[in-house]
Amino acid sequence: MAKNIMFVGTNSSAGKSFFVTAMCRVLSDLKYKVSPFKSQNMALNSYVDENNLEFGRAQALQAFAGRIIPDARMNPILLKPRTDKKSDVILLGKKTDTYDAKEYYKIKSKYLPYIKKAYQELSNISDIIVLEGAGSPAEINLLDGDFVNMGMAEMVDAPVILVADIDKGGVFASIYGTIMLTPEKWRKYYKGVIINKFRGQKEILKSGIQEIEKLIKVPVISVMPYIDVEIEEEDSLTNKLKLYSYDKDKINITIIKLPNLSNFTEFSPLTLFQDVNVNYITIRDDIPTNTDILIIPSSKNIFKDLEEIVKVGFDEKLKSYAEYKNVLAIGNAVELLAKNIYDIQGIYSDKKDKKALGLLDIDISTVQSFSEKINVKIINKKGLLENSQDEINLYRIKTGEINKFSDNTKIIMEFENEIISVQKRNILGIYAFGVFENTEFINNILNGLRIKKGIKKIDVHLDYNAYREKQICKLADEFNKYIDIKKLMDIIESGV
Repeated sequence: MAKNIMFVGTNSSAGKSFFVTAMCRVLSDLKYKVSPFKSQNMALNSYVDENNLEFGRAQALQAFAGRIIPDARMNPILLKPRTDKKSDVILLGKKTDTYDAKEYYKIKSKYLPYIKKAYQELSNISDIIVLEGAGSPAEINLLDGDFVNMGMAEMVDAPVILVADIDKGGVFASIYGTIMLTPEKWRKYYKGVIINKFRGQKEILKSGIQEIEKLIKVPVISVMPYIDVEIEEEDSLTNKLKLYSYDKDKINITIIKLPNLSNFTEFSPLTLFQDVNVNYITIRDDIPTNTDILIIPSSKNIFKDLEEIVKVGFDEKLKSYAEYKNVLAIGNAVELLAKNIYDIQGIYSDKKDKKALGLLDIDISTVQSFSEKINVKIINKKGLLENSQDEINLYRIKTGEINKFSDNTKIIMEFENEIISVQKRNILGIYAFGVFENTEFINNILNGLRIKKGIKKIDVHLDYNAYREKQICKLADEFNKYIDIKKLMDIIESGV
């Protein structure tokens, strides 16, 4: 049976995912076989493993940090919001049900055996499991039947480290409130507190730390400074919703932040290119005239986003822009650009069919979603793809099939005779993900834009996996610098 340690947070975005990632790398460096584990995750970004199973992208990143192959058992339940009220339940990598919060809370206990089994199987092949909680362990309205935070800690007898975010203020109140609102039977699992995202002189916290330790009877084991590291965030785009100044010597990319945006970590590899500016706009904004390529990302609810786009008049802006400039649609954003979406079985909408924006001469027929990795053949190399390779590895979370009905739209990519990508003039749709991780493929597209703009081509090979590895190392170095690893190892060894 593997030993374990768990990180929970005073709030979402406190930094627990980062600490699990760092801990996995530190333990791997110490020659332990480590596995991350998050029993339940609600996220818009997912990953598809070697068995074509879908789970939280954060746990895949943590697996990479631990130098092990990502496995859907590391996140047995993934809740993917479909609407403001309902979420799809992805159980051990496969979609099973769709519930609203009230319905899910009533039936969630039926998933407990799957969580226990997944944890046990990982425990059998690991030395140490690093667990991550979700949200806050002090959500008193959700404590009954909890298997995500302290209930999970109790289930596997895991010592718990509480991560507190000082960046937003009120850190001592949040530490005290979290622990005091935790049921008394679970407070014994807390073995340390880490104050995260601190800016300034640590000495000014000294009296506050001494007082909070007396009140909660749990030691503050570290004060971690704010770290500037480029690691994919689970669901927050807040720090990226800004417009960079236009630079005539760079490629200016504009990404539309759809109301129900999903899988936005798709675009993280763009940070590798120093001559690329990335701008995010909403559907209520104008498309900047200096945009070199407009990217439309995927959506958790394409029907609702389509309605919103039309309602605010962004459809006309998009059509006007697409007359002359480059557009790239990723994942189910391809559905937005189709002529019609046919949902005969009512899988994704109450309406059987829906007129889309009609920028591509295709129709979409919906299917029950499933995930898989695919090796795609590029069969037509024109326009943006003129210098592309013959094949690329992608993955898809399939929600529909493309039916082409006009020679004006060309088939660009196929997988086993199924259409994956189409192009009409300067509009390219790729009905899959992982596009930007193929940095050679993306650089070829960017080189086409560079030539058109009179910018020097870049032919160096950029490896996103190597870049991600460098960032993980940087995070682990900072973790080693500010955290007493021996103390954490003692906590792991001693248990609860």
